[in-house]
Amino acid sequence: MKKTQSVRHLVLTALFIAIILLQAMVPWLGNLPINPLVSVTIITYTVAIGAMILGPKTGLFLGFIWGSYSFYNAWAAGVSLGALMFRNPITAIVPRMAVGLIIGWLYWRFVKNRQTARRPIFLAGLGALAALINTALVVLSTWIGFNVMHTTFTGIPAGGASVAWLLQVVVGFNGIFEMIAGAIFVPVIGSVVLLVADRYNFN
Repeated sequence: MKKTQSVRHLVLTALFIAIILLQAMVPWLGNLPINPLVSVTIITYTVAIGAMILGPKTGLFLGFIWGSYSFYNAWAAGVSLGALMFRNPITAIVPRMAVGLIIGWLYWRFVKNRQTARRPIFLAGLGALAALINTALVVLSTWIGFNVMHTTFTGIPAGGASVAWLLQVVVGFNGIFEMIAGAIFVPVIGSVVLLVADRYNFN
């Protein structure tokens, strides 16, 4: 039985990795553009739901996969405001790992054993929190990088404080919409996925 659960866990982990990479490579699957300045990052919710099903440790790993691809893509793709931010490995990877770890831990600690009918309200909160964690840590690490560590390797020249400030404002404004989307998407999608996971003992 334990071996069967391990195999299921491994298969689901591989499935979530494949979904995350697919979303990262196909813009409309991983990011939902609302206007030129606002784009909702849907991958955040995929990592959050994966962490709920598979636990915080696997959630941490899923976040690492997402962050690593963001870091690679920031250097491989053309220069843009977003790419300049995520050329910093701390900004690209740490916030995404934190999403998987924190959301997974909170779900398994406080929500997993609650009645199914009461889960959606908690999932809405966790969805919004996932977006908040990602946004807050991206803004914080960007601020630290430019104002404390004075990083210039990302492509922004020394003294580019105004550009760094603009990046942080845009990301922070975008985070508001992502929190609203997370409060909607995660309970709608997560309720069904978690119900199936519970029924077939995937977690």
